[in-house]
Amino acid sequence: MVQAERLQIDESSLRELVETLRFRAESLESLDKLVSSLKQEAEHHHRLADSLKHGLELVQQIVEEREAFFSLSLDMLCIATTSGYFHKVNRAFERTLGYTQEELLSRSFLELVHPEDLEKTQHEVEKLRLGIDTISFDNRYQHKNGDYRWLNWTTPAPIPGSHFLYAVARDVTEQRQRDERTLYLASHDDLTGLANRWRFNEELKASFARLKRHSNRQFAVLVLDLDQFKPVNDNYGHQAGDMVLRTTGERLNAIKRETDVLCRLGGDEFALLAPETDAREASMIAERMRKEIIRPISIGDRDVIVDVSIGIALAEESISDADSLIKLADEAMYDIKRSKVSDGQLTP
Repeated sequence: MVQAERLQIDESSLRELVETLRFRAESLESLDKLVSSLKQEAEHHHRLADSLKHGLELVQQIVEEREAFFSLSLDMLCIATTSGYFHKVNRAFERTLGYTQEELLSRSFLELVHPEDLEKTQHEVEKLRLGIDTISFDNRYQHKNGDYRWLNWTTPAPIPGSHFLYAVARDVTEQRQRDERTLYLASHDDLTGLANRWRFNEELKASFARLKRHSNRQFAVLVLDLDQFKPVNDNYGHQAGDMVLRTTGERLNAIKRETDVLCRLGGDEFALLAPETDAREASMIAERMRKEIIRPISIGDRDVIVDVSIGIALAEESISDADSLIKLADEAMYDIKRSKVSDGQLTP
């Protein structure tokens, strides 16, 4: 009897033990699964961390390369906003315009634009806002010393939703100056700085065109030839002759009206186009010019005096081209010169 009770107790204990073992086994399995899951998650995070690290290193490399390109480029590179402010500029901008980066970023770039170029610059920015690329656009930016530099811009339109402009600019001041000098020399006399014969003929053509449209737009042409200019070259040299020509040009240019066009036809011959001028006014202009020319001209330690013969021709409907009108004025001038010779005022 006692033995049977002992066996029953042992069996009950064993069942409890089995249940305990089963519970612990299940717990251990769950723990193993959790550990396995945590290991997998840890490995995933480790791979992700490595990937993020590699990505960050790549991004850092790209940033460094971009910064190196941005700072070392000889071209002027900038990021600006469509509202008119610089967001970032490189050193080429600082070198070209003389401002520090902080000074450039603290003000609207439109403040630096030449007043004459401001309207077209604003129009170009508006085109960019509308999605139109800027391929080649020139305007003037003020240098810190007060001078202006010509810049040529290339700027793609911003991507949709962006307000940033990525622009490249080049300093083309010297090129513009060369071009302007070339154009200037094409239309001006190099010695006196006055208009040359080509420019004078172009102005005459325009005057004839106006005369055809408005018959009351009368104008006159005066041709001037210096008297006894050759002895100046013979006695004092060509440098003295050049000084006489320059001084003559300066004096005539100082007294001409704003609408008049004064030119050096060549040699010691000058011409004046006088718009809205009749015969009486043309004679008065000729007299004023002669008074200026006969004033002594200092050459070194001595004074030189030259006179002038002036021929006048008035535009008429029967005269249709510049050369014909100049020829008439030229003939009138030679008539005066021949009269001076015959009167003994001028040696032939």
